[in-house]
Amino acid sequence: MPPLIRVHRLEHPFGLHYIVCATWGACYGLRFDLIVVLAIVANFIVIVSGNPLNALADVRNDRATHDKRHIADAVREIGTYRLGVLVALEMIIALAIATVVSWKAATGIALIILVYLAYNVEPLRLKRRGYLGPVSMSITNWLLPSVIAYGAAGGQPDPAVWLVFAGACILASARAVWWAVPDRTADARVGALTPVVLHGRRHALMVTARITVAGLLLLGGGLWLRYGGAWAVAGVVASATFLLATELPTTSLMRRYGMTLVICSTVVVASIPMLA
Repeated sequence: MPPLIRVHRLEHPFGLHYIVCATWGACYGLRFDLIVVLAIVANFIVIVSGNPLNALADVRNDRATHDKRHIADAVREIGTYRLGVLVALEMIIALAIATVVSWKAATGIALIILVYLAYNVEPLRLKRRGYLGPVSMSITNWLLPSVIAYGAAGGQPDPAVWLVFAGACILASARAVWWAVPDRTADARVGALTPVVLHGRRHALMVTARITVAGLLLLGGGLWLRYGGAWAVAGVVASATFLLATELPTTSLMRRYGMTLVICSTVVVASIPMLA
């Protein structure tokens, strides 16, 4: 696999996952014109740009983790300087495209970039700060892209839609903690203070189970308020299917099969406005 594909994490099913993250918020605005497409493109570019930034920041960690060693190898093949320049260019391009859409979209993309930097770069390095790591990544991959696409599609302030977006963001935070469980030993070895390293497997899983329930309730509540009970049940059941992948033994298996379930469930949730 080419090194650029590896550092951007565009191998299946991740590439499709990023497209879904960039797009699904627009489905709640029920409009797909050129401006919306530009917003989705800006979303996709900025989401993907966070992966090589993370690869640069985590080279030592990735070398110590069997399932991620191929990413560290890709960084070495490309070169850290060239990869850093590429990350900067991608973020600038995403911001430029968003500026064409609107100042609100540009502000959203700028916030995603800032959170990515806070997640990866010292002194904040949110990835090492317990639950702040998963929360920040769910904001950059789910909440802000959804709001940007929804706004570009002409979506108006609606408490029901904000509940749906907030529920999806909370569910993404829980998934990030669950899928990091197999990395606990490697993360502890390199000093990455993830929730599982800080609090132990049992405590972290208990907390994320509660977070998952909260996310499902928010998502279901938003769908119920806007589309009715039957659609709310469909969205909640579809969104809960990722739990089927949480007991797989390795991170790569959990993410590969779990991500596929997440993609399918998000497509279901994104389809509800067009079907209801």
